[in-house]
Amino acid sequence: LERHPALRAAGYQAAAAAAGVDQARAGFLPRVDFSEGITRSDNPVYAFGALLNQGRFTQADFAVERLNHPDPLTNWRTNIAGSLPLFKGGRRLLGYQQAQIGHESAERGRARVEQEVIFGVIRAYYGVLLAQEAQATVEVSVRTAEANLAAAESRYEAGMVVASDALAARVRLARLKEEAIAAANQVRLAHAGLNDAMGVALDQPNRIPGRLDLTPLRSERLVGLETLAREQRPDYRQATLEEQRLEKEVLRAKGALLPSMHLMGNYEINTHRISADGQDSWSVGVVLNWNLFSGGADRARIVEAQASHQRATALRERMASAIALEVRDAFLALQTARERVTVAKDAIALAEESLRIVQDRYENDLTTIVELLDSETALTAARTNLTRTLYEATVGQARLDLSLGTLDRARF
Repeated sequence: LERHPALRAAGYQAAAAAAGVDQARAGFLPRVDFSEGITRSDNPVYAFGALLNQGRFTQADFAVERLNHPDPLTNWRTNIAGSLPLFKGGRRLLGYQQAQIGHESAERGRARVEQEVIFGVIRAYYGVLLAQEAQATVEVSVRTAEANLAAAESRYEAGMVVASDALAARVRLARLKEEAIAAANQVRLAHAGLNDAMGVALDQPNRIPGRLDLTPLRSERLVGLETLAREQRPDYRQATLEEQRLEKEVLRAKGALLPSMHLMGNYEINTHRISADGQDSWSVGVVLNWNLFSGGADRARIVEAQASHQRATALRERMASAIALEVRDAFLALQTARERVTVAKDAIALAEESLRIVQDRYENDLTTIVELLDSETALTAARTNLTRTLYEATVGQARLDLSLGTLDRARF
């Protein structure tokens, strides 16, 4: 949670959305601009106005020749202008509310990414345990196969069995050694997968303790889980917030049909040199703007906003159904996995007893080594199946929590 890039990216997105709220809030405050400029020209209109603005206009400046052909004139203009929106059809307030919704939506998105990171780590962690226990199972089988080969060769040398028994034992050992190589590689890959889930270097060494075992069952009944998921899932909350945001966008589009009103203010100083005394002036006014016709663009924007809102509503309803299905699938898969664990444990007990009987029969020359090897293969398969079902049951609980939106760091 401290290092994963996906979670950091979601955090930056939430920070950007928070800045968007500040930007929207700024729309309620006045805007003040400062400007400083210099202009030099002999344009008659410019020269006439600049002299007036600088307070240097004299009677001699009314001469026709000077009016028509003035000397080049320099004007330094210092200006402070301000404006304050008085009314914009509610669009400022709606924009601010939309920004707040966007920020909350980004936070919900970050929360969902956090849940997915937690789930990824859980799945990868149990994946390491699965790979380690699978490797241990194969290693036990390799040692048993080596013992069988030694016994078969000894019995063959004593003339008690045919050569095919030793050959069958040797083939079985070779196949198990191949499986051991693959199991060792799977352990290394599982460790890299866990590092990736944690957002650290793939080659970072980790010692992963523990064994696969059933975790306590948190939900024994499906009733109420779908409702809980809609209440808890951050991504479903995001869909609801998007629907609310677009509903306000419809109101904003309608607000464009209303007039807007601004309070305007201006203060400026004009002088012929930057260090000279000049003449100041000010103005204050109210400006009303009302677009009477724009070719139907405003009406089209309303229709567009309404369609987007209706689409968001449909997507939220679709998500509600998908979440309900996801919860059912995760719940039933967890129930199935836990039931399979019980069956797998019974299967191991039966396979062990069967192997014991076959070993006794083989040692008393009442059966062939083929039956013995088949019994050992069945026991290995039963142990491997138990390991797999334990993995599915433990990861299944985390998957159910993820589907419910209740998977958080407090659980671990």
